[in-house]
Amino acid sequence: MTTRQLLLGIELLVLLACLTLALSVVVSKVTRLRRESRTALALAPVRGALIELAAGEPDGLPALRSARGKTADAIDHAAVGLLAKVRGEPASQLVTVLEEHGAIDRARADIAHRSPVHRARAVQLLGLARVDDCSALISEALEDEASDVRASAAYAAAYLADPWLAAPLLRSVGAGGGIPAGLAADALLEMGFEITPVLRAAMRNPAPRTRMVAAHVAGVGTFVPALPELRELVDSDPDLTVRVEAAEALGLIGRDSEIDLLARHTAQGAPTDLRRACARALGRIGSADALGPLVALLLDPDTRLAELAAHSLVQIGPLGMRTLQDRRSEPAAGTALVLAGLRAGTS
Repeated sequence: MTTRQLLLGIELLVLLACLTLALSVVVSKVTRLRRESRTALALAPVRGALIELAAGEPDGLPALRSARGKTADAIDHAAVGLLAKVRGEPASQLVTVLEEHGAIDRARADIAHRSPVHRARAVQLLGLARVDDCSALISEALEDEASDVRASAAYAAAYLADPWLAAPLLRSVGAGGGIPAGLAADALLEMGFEITPVLRAAMRNPAPRTRMVAAHVAGVGTFVPALPELRELVDSDPDLTVRVEAAEALGLIGRDSEIDLLARHTAQGAPTDLRRACARALGRIGSADALGPLVALLLDPDTRLAELAAHSLVQIGPLGMRTLQDRRSEPAAGTALVLAGLRAGTS
């Protein structure tokens, strides 16, 4: 076989592969459109009642509950979508419709389905419906081998807002290939102050991602009792990302007592990201005690750090502004004053 013939054969194979891929996309789209059309057709007789129910008008509830077959399946599919958008009595009534159709019981059974798609949908429904006794099932799903199922479990945990799920969430986020940190944090923030002991313990967890998420939630959620653990993370955690997140958290909930610790980690020789995070935190705390450490950074070789220090002086208030006025010839100070003036002019 000549080189020309070989290249021609390769081109034909590539063309065949492209045609096969294009055909599969077309078939998939046609199948989806047909399915959506069948669902819309089955839902048509009760669509008005479903919309009214979601809007708080329950007159059509008996018709929705008594539906069976394809119409019931279409109602269930639409109700799951609506549950993510409604609250209060309309949500409770949608759940009663799903219960009447057996959708909740099927979701419980599908948690163990061999298909990850079925498992993910089941977990999602149990969370959206806020099924009271399903926390143990959600906890198991947080350790599922399929990432989509784990993500759905994190979403479900956010809807349930059960503090008991805090520990499994933090354990899952720290596992290799666990749930995304953002999903875990969002769910934890829905659980309230009861998770404080779990957060504090998580900051001593061997997994860096668990410590990082716990630190983030402690700051954003104003979990003030976690201050001792946050200080320890900033000071000595072996993972830089954790230290940075803990410094940001101290800026959100810290007090004057945090100034010395944060200032110490703005010194040259500390990691750049940590220095910057501590400079931001000093400004957020807003204490006059931070004036000295921040002024010392205005001429730092790291120009971004100098800019952050100047912005933090603005955040401190009149004392910080006067300090910047005295040093307005310096690049970082001058820029911060100009930006502060522009913001004041537009506020």
